[in-house]
This record gives sequence, C-alpha cells and structure tokens, in this order.
Amino acid sequence: MSIALFEDSHWQNFAPISLTRATFDIKVGAKSFFEEHQLAPEILLTREYLACITAERHPNCKVNPSSIGSDIVFVNGLLHPGAINPERLFNINHTFAITAGGNKRLLVARLDSKDVEYLQNRVTGGKSIDIRKLKVEKLSDLEGQDTQGIISEPWDIVRVLENSLATQVSTMKNETQLGEEVTIVGSNTVAVGKDAAVEDGTVLDVRDGGIYIGPGAYVAASRIVGPAYIDSMAQVKQFTIIEASYIGHNCRIGGEVEHCVISDHTNKTHAGFIGHSYIGEWVNIGAMTTTSDLKMTYGNIKMKSGKNMKMDTGQNKIGSFFADMVKTSIGTLIYSGRRIGVSSHLHGLVAQDVPSFTIYGTSIGARNVELKLDSIIETQRKMMRRRNQTMTKAFEQMIKDVFAITVMDRKRMGVRRGKFAL
Repeated sequence: MSIALFEDSHWQNFAPISLTRATFDIKVGAKSFFEEHQLAPEILLTREYLACITAERHPNCKVNPSSIGSDIVFVNGLLHPGAINPERLFNINHTFAITAGGNKRLLVARLDSKDVEYLQNRVTGGKSIDIRKLKVEKLSDLEGQDTQGIISEPWDIVRVLENSLATQVSTMKNETQLGEEVTIVGSNTVAVGKDAAVEDGTVLDVRDGGIYIGPGAYVAASRIVGPAYIDSMAQVKQFTIIEASYIGHNCRIGGEVEHCVISDHTNKTHAGFIGHSYIGEWVNIGAMTTTSDLKMTYGNIKMKSGKNMKMDTGQNKIGSFFADMVKTSIGTLIYSGRRIGVSSHLHGLVAQDVPSFTIYGTSIGARNVELKLDSIIETQRKMMRRRNQTMTKAFEQMIKDVFAITVMDRKRMGVRRGKFAL
C-alpha cells in the first residue's frame, strides 16, 4: 500500500503561483505538503504540462504513470498530512472516498480501476472532479482530528503561516554554536545548521516561536523574530528585520520582511518592505519595492478569486502573491491583495493584478506590453547562471507552456505586443 498525491481544480484558485508547480509543491511555511508527508508519496498526479518538471523535482516518484495499482490511497495535494492516519487508511480493504464541502471536494480515496482512470484523466486535464461519478462509499469528515486541514485559497497560506513555521522549526536540531554576542530573547527553539554563521550583534527573538538557520546560511547583524525558518545557503544582509517568515534556499534578503514565504533563489537585497505575502522562486525585488498589506480602514482585504470574482479573504492583513521569475524595478509600490503573474516585470504603482509575462507600467505612463518568449528564457538562463544553475529542457518547456496557456489572460487585460517605452 502506498500514497498518491493528486491535484484538484483548486489549482486555479492559487494561480499564478500554481502555474509553474503542482499544488503539492507550494510551500506552506518552510515545507510543501509533499515534504510534510512522513510516508513519502510514490505516485504524483498533476496537470499534463507540468509532468516533466514535476518528475524532475521528484526523481523518486512516478508522475502521471500509465497504470496505477489497486493498493493506492489517493490524497489531495492541498490536504495537510496531519489530517490523515495512513495506517488506518491502509487497513481499509474496500473502496471509499472522504469528501468535504457537501461532497463537492475529494480529499482521500481508495478507488477501483475505472474510478482511478476517471480521476487521472480529470487531474491531468486540470479539470474538476465530480464526486458523484465515483462509485464508492462516501464519508464527509476526517474524525475531527486537530489539523490545518485542507487549504483552498492562496491567502490560506498566510493564515496558517505562523503555526506552520512554529511546528516545522520545533523539530530542527542544533549543529552549530552561536557566538556570545548573539542575543537570544525568549525560550523557544534556536537551531543552527552545519557551517551556518550568525554575526555578533544579531538579535534572535524567540518569545513567540523558534528560529532555524539552515546549513551554510549567513546572517549579518540583524533582527529575526520567530517563528522563522532561514533555509540553507541563504544570506541575510546587515540591519535586516525578518518576522514570522520563511526565507528559501540560496536567497539574498535585506530590508524588512514580515509574515512571508520567500521561495528559493529569490533576491530581495535592498531596503523596502514585503509583508504578508508569498514570493515565488527566482524573483528579483528591486530597491525600495514595498507591498501594502493593510487597508486604511483596517477592514478585510478582498482579492479576485480564480474565477475573477471579488472575495473577502477574512483577513485584514494580506500582501501580494508573486509567481516565479517576477522582476520589480526600483521604487515599485504594490497594493494589497494583488496577484503578480509569472515572469512579469513591474514598474511604478501596481494597483491591479498583473498577467503573466507582462511588462507593467500603467502608473508611469507606459503601455503594458507582452514580454518576448525568447527574452524571457534568456533572462532566466542568466539569472540561473548567477547561482551556478543550468536551465533544464523541462524548465524551458514549462516556460513555453505557461506562456501559451496565459495568452488569453493578457488579452483580457489589454496587454499588447510591442516595445516597452517610457
């Protein structure tokens, strides 16, 4: 018996951050739900255009295999593993489906071959799963276990961030001793990985949660407030303030970061504030770029849903959601609740969602234009080379596929081909 993770149609709600990765690979805190599984999933079901890049990210898994055996438990990739008891599920010999939302959303299932085929076809096509078509016993809860459960919208990542980080940090082991001039305030976990360095004068405030600093990371004299997770090889610049955030592998961070997920290989090396936001991989944030995360009225932030309808997030502090490969110019200011598309380039004041592959300059008197595909790929190659990385064929094809998929998004927003000019 083994686990297969699958995507459901809620990947659309997480766009644009889900355009370049399967939902089970989106970081929720310091780890994705794939990484949170204690029993490593053996099979992954994702949209077909993401199959190659997903296989590259998970070389030990079978991605969208042509055949799947009967002894598989299927788990929604947006369901926290703490919500399930694998041993209990593996002991159930008959087919079943655990659902949510009045039998509208599939969470966990064991299926016969016909239903497996149906599920796989819907997932690979990026389409919704009609629970009524599964010929199995349907249950509607997970025995009320204490869990973060299922997430449905990108702002859920912000909502659960502190709890996720606190739990993830609490399991980390200390491998390096701190200097006497590093100040620790509070009694929660402080764990430092092998070959990491923390400069004298740094303040680690763990009154509200622990702090982990990963192997090879370097922290100049700064203030870090837990719960916080600084991943391997990250560099935190002098006088930086980080609060309740995840800083990804090989990132460069300066200025102020509060309540954020900042994914691998991203640069934010200069002054500016990023708050209550999700930042994708390979993003470059220009000097003085700042995100708003609070309304003047202190009311709840509203965002456009995956179906382009305004939704109340239920939270009064929400920043923005940056997809992979975004670039911002010096002094960029971004209103709260914005979705920033894959590889978009931002200038000036950003008061609306930005489609993928768009040079956005409305507020500085420029026409929004579509980036050229060959320029996108070459720019990303250059950025990767700066980190001693090589773009793979699967990564390049993913860029091409996402570019094609998002053509209509740009047309709806009036983005045209042409040369960007001030």
